[in-house]
Amino acid sequence: VQQLRDLGILVAEDLSWSPHINTIAKKARQKASWVFSVFKTRSASIMLTLYKSMVRSLVEYCCPLWHPSKISDIQELESVQKAFISRITGMSNYHYWDQLVQLSLMSLPKKERAYIILICGKFSMGQLATILTSSFVSRPRLGNLAIIPPKRPKQFHC
Repeated sequence: VQQLRDLGILVAEDLSWSPHINTIAKKARQKASWVFSVFKTRSASIMLTLYKSMVRSLVEYCCPLWHPSKISDIQELESVQKAFISRITGMSNYHYWDQLVQLSLMSLPKKERAYIILICGKFSMGQLATILTSSFVSRPRLGNLAIIPPKRPKQFHC
């Protein structure tokens, strides 16, 4: 087996994320092409809504898990966003980083790092259940059931 797919995430035999990143970049480009073929408007507000809901959501699915470390993988992901926003009305005159500022977007690696920081913060504050604190019950007719403990109540410090 050269690749394993679990919950939509591809893991290569060498434990790299490159096959997954290439696959999602291809799917995101296809979705972006579809958006541009169906919607004739190129207005920033409409295009950003479509981009965030239909294209970026594909790229960001489970990104804290497969966060890219190779420059080529980062560039592959960033090229999806770069190509999309360059086709928005009024953006062709700006450099990519200026386009991000104009549209109030973050680069994809920066956004992924923000997700990781958020998840680590929630984990450290006990707001996320983990597989380590979960237990499993085997039920003959219904299969296995995961028992996930409730999250700890928020603690307030003065």
